[in-house]
Amino acid sequence: MRLWMAGALLWPGVVWAEAWEQLTGEQIAEALSARVVVFPEGVAQDFRADGRTIRAGAWGEWRVEGDRYCEVWVNSRPICAAVDRQGITLRFREETGFVRLGRYGDL
Repeated sequence: MRLWMAGALLWPGVVWAEAWEQLTGEQIAEALSARVVVFPEGVAQDFRADGRTIRAGAWGEWRVEGDRYCEVWVNSRPICAAVDRQGITLRFREETGFVRLGRYGDL
């Protein structure tokens, strides 16, 4: 078994999955400010450094409160979520249990 594991570690193309890293407030601001995140449905969200954001032609505002990302859109309640990162993928976890994944689209 040990020999098999050693071989697997040296085999080209074997990649160990990175663990999710929960971001602090400062890390969230750094991860999103002046970045574009693309979600699986193909919608891109542009996070401006000044706190404005645009997604699917609609403007909103984003900010960091403690260790949570928050966004508010016209005529909508604020939504806040913890943010995790795994490589270039971000995971937004709302208190309701809703989870949204996105990847950097500006790389």
